[in-house]
Amino acid sequence: MSFEALIREVAAWPEKIRRLQAFLVTLRHQREQGTLEKLAAKLDDPDSARWISLEDTERRLGLAGA
Repeated sequence: MSFEALIREVAAWPEKIRRLQAFLVTLRHQREQGTLEKLAAKLDDPDSARWISLEDTERRLGLAGA
């Protein structure tokens, strides 16, 4: 099914829009949760050789001296 066909189909469901919106929000949260878990694992890296200082981070982001 093409995206355009999907849009036409959804447009015909005025009473089901809230359920679709709730589903899409739930799906997005599930995907974001997986991303957050991956980021959290990086923060828990026990190897200090891979750590960077706050100053290095600021410099890399162009925030040093701001």
